[in-house]
Amino acid sequence: MNIEFTARHFHAPDDIREYAEEEVLKINKVFDRAINCHIILEHDHNEYTTELNLLMPQFSLNVKETSINVQESINRAVEKMLTRVKKAKDKMLSH
Repeated sequence: MNIEFTARHFHAPDDIREYAEEEVLKINKVFDRAINCHIILEHDHNEYTTELNLLMPQFSLNVKETSINVQESINRAVEKMLTRVKKAKDKMLSH
């Protein structure tokens, strides 16, 4: 899976970028045919918003989570995405 990373309104340190990329790789354990994931991290008014745009065969999934803690924002977005990927995978397998 190809991973793109964008930080908006702030410079994301390398450790935050690496953390986000490692978390997103959990998607591969659930569905190994994911094509691309774009991580968009935004800092605005003391809040961090993590947006994940995932491209997989037949599906394009998007989640967004906001928190005052950057890692919590990433974790919640990845958890939400994992739930959606599992549902999409089940739909693909049932057809």
